[in-house]
Amino acid sequence: MIKFFRRIRQNMIKENKVSKYFLYAIGEIILVVIGILIALSINTSNENNKNKREASFQLSKLRGNLNSDKTQLIAEISSDSLFIDNLIFCVKVLSDEIDAPLDEFLDNFYYLSELVDFNPTRGTFDGLISSGKIELINNHNLLDTLFSYYNANEYKGWDSSLEDYSRNVIIPYLLGFDHISNGSLNEGIDYMQFDISKFNVPSKSLDDYKNDLFLLNGLRFKIQIFEGQKAAYTELLKVIESLIISIDIELKK
Repeated sequence: MIKFFRRIRQNMIKENKVSKYFLYAIGEIILVVIGILIALSINTSNENNKNKREASFQLSKLRGNLNSDKTQLIAEISSDSLFIDNLIFCVKVLSDEIDAPLDEFLDNFYYLSELVDFNPTRGTFDGLISSGKIELINNHNLLDTLFSYYNANEYKGWDSSLEDYSRNVIIPYLLGFDHISNGSLNEGIDYMQFDISKFNVPSKSLDDYKNDLFLLNGLRFKIQIFEGQKAAYTELLKVIESLIISIDIELKK
């Protein structure tokens, strides 16, 4: 094909058809430019399709991570609700609103040392950031919400407060206040059992619990932390559900 066009140019020069030669040359240049533009267009189209497939793949992974987070967060909210109910029961027993035996009180009281926390699945999002593939997501509103979700701090504040208060204040006090039963440490583990009656230090009575101001305030404060954490988790759950809907819309485009 190149030899064919070369012969045409050579014949035009030999026949002294200069004007026709220039017109031909311009036409040839135009054809070359058109060919280049078509090649670039095809290459751009292929690249765009490749990026779109990669974006869909990453969005699907993000959706899976968010669904895992949603399941975990629902479970943590349920735990918060359970622990709040347990501790409210204890407060009502100590304030004589409810009449309950010591054993039933202690079954609920040991939730005072419980912890709840939430750890989002960050693998896909962090991978998108480190690889630069986050730029494949063209929906800026979706991007803003993703960054807000993975950088949220409010619930972390409640998680930190709960952990610090429980481990540094409540648990040390309980260890010096009364005997702690093995069952309160961790369910499902066969701990060595000790006969508390053989120790010189007697177990506390229900009246001892009722007359301890630290425990009364500790219960009330722990309830407030659980309630604050539950409220923060509930708002975070709304963000997760909104993100899942937004991703589903993007994947259908």
